[in-house]
Amino acid sequence: MPKLVPLAARYDAVNRNWMEAGVEPVLCEVLSDPLVHLVMHRDGVSQAELRGVVARARTTLGVAPCRCAA
Repeated sequence: MPKLVPLAARYDAVNRNWMEAGVEPVLCEVLSDPLVHLVMHRDGVSQAELRGVVARARTTLGVAPCRCAA
């Protein structure tokens, strides 16, 4: 019978990468993905709405505007 290892220990020992940030795509890249278009369409969200939300959040956080938010 195989030895049972707690789930947390397996993640810790086998795959620590899920806990570390990696390179994230810029908003322009995400919004150009056809799969993202399908999900947004299904959810009834337009690119203009999403860009507006992101712009307002960046302003609230004091972060410079996204260069592709226009």
